Amino acid sequence: MLCSLYIRDIQTAPMNQFTTLEAFVVGVEDSATLLKLYIERIRRAPHHPAYHLAVCEHTDELLAATRELRRAPGGLPPARLAGVETLLALAEAAAALALRLASFPPERFTAGLDGLSQATTCFVDVVRSFSGEDSSPDVSLAGHITQRLQALLSVETPPPSSATTTQHARRITTEVTFDGHEDPFDDLAVDTDDDFLDDVIGSLEGAFDAAIHSAAEIGAPDKLWQGEVVEPSIPPEVRQLFTEIAAGYTQPIKDFIAELRKGGFARDWLTACRPAVASLRRASESIDFTDLSSRLERLESALLQDHTEGDRRRYGRHWKLRVLSAYADLENYLPNAFLIPPAVASPESIIVTTLLKQVAGVGQRTTQKLFAAGMSRIESYTTGLPSDIALAAGIKRALAERICERFQAYLRARETTSADLQARLLALIEELKQRQFEFKRATLEAWYRRADSTEKKRCRKARQEVMWRINIALVELDQLDTLHEIRHAVFDKRISRLEALATSFPERP
Repeated sequence: MLCSLYIRDIQTAPMNQFTTLEAFVVGVEDSATLLKLYIERIRRAPHHPAYHLAVCEHTDELLAATRELRRAPGGLPPARLAGVETLLALAEAAAALALRLASFPPERFTAGLDGLSQATTCFVDVVRSFSGEDSSPDVSLAGHITQRLQALLSVETPPPSSATTTQHARRITTEVTFDGHEDPFDDLAVDTDDDFLDDVIGSLEGAFDAAIHSAAEIGAPDKLWQGEVVEPSIPPEVRQLFTEIAAGYTQPIKDFIAELRKGGFARDWLTACRPAVASLRRASESIDFTDLSSRLERLESALLQDHTEGDRRRYGRHWKLRVLSAYADLENYLPNAFLIPPAVASPESIIVTTLLKQVAGVGQRTTQKLFAAGMSRIESYTTGLPSDIALAAGIKRALAERICERFQAYLRARETTSADLQARLLALIEELKQRQFEFKRATLEAWYRRADSTEKKRCRKARQEVMWRINIALVELDQLDTLHEIRHAVFDKRISRLEALATSFPERP
């Protein structure tokens, strides 16, 4: 049974103000979890600046928390204090590495990511070791990892070249993207076993599609399929000249690709896109820009294939994947001409994706299928038949019925005034504070047992479910700035920001 003093401590201590080891343990839980998630996201999307900023922020949080624990007045025996010093050196090296990671050349970039991943895992392991009876846990591994990170930092980083920037700019993707709201804790909160089967089937279909549509068929070098960027061999002035020429031709292509990424497009957009791609290809060939012309030829070949090929839905989906993959390669190779800035999530799309997350069995794969089928609006689920939705998106009818029921329930509950919305948000903030306390208590209990518990997972899921309802309330109150501000933050910071927002509401009579 936990001491009531510790319970009161973790309930009331603000972030980075830790007076006991127990409060430190629960305080860094979310920071370490998010750090692991964002490191893996950088592996998938090394160009994404928000991921790099998040890694910097969360390594700083671990560093600040460790410094605060070391300054705590008493309570730590000398042997434990020595462990905290080792932990502090590790956190300092990780924070310094996170700041410089984006400027690393390719050969050091992967080593830097591996070092940060090892440092985070070691940090958590050392914290867990403090729960044992041994007053002086082994921290030798933390020392070795700290030295490794310091060695990476000691190498002078040359100024980034255009080739380095190109190689780090973007990974080729074959996923249909959708305009939605991203919350990293969603990766931890939902049981998506049904969606896991969709992932497996989707991967098998993708492998089959790649086999029947070889790289040679669409004019792409083999190593492009492996995500490797061909080293540009054309002079910079020629690249700049082509970028200027392309400015008048790329807009219809960008408009078409942007709508295709959302899930739908008009046939006349495709008609306008094809000649623009052909004109760019001919222009690149006229100046012997062979690396680019081969990429444009790949996109042109994909566009010329009928996207309604056959009667089976999967051919249409694979046509989209071929087109999007070919265009992502162009963005990667010549971003000044082809890069499409990420779209800002619309309020309605945030509500749609949040409601979908609340349906059992819906995960990222199912959401992508629905958006790829053009169902990105609330009315798509409130006016359409479940059987039609299941057929269009390629999902089970029972799942489509659950989705429609959730949207109908949302519409029934939405008939409220602005004042009622504010009151509902205030109640949700209080509920989130309670769920956060329960999660911290379960975290501390798991720390004492030195193993994650089922109760901790249950509390994490309950906390995220409340957060989803808060997301919808913020959208309905037109508080999108607050929503985007807190979505990458740990829950203690989210609660503080939400409470500050609540104080700005006018008092009700």
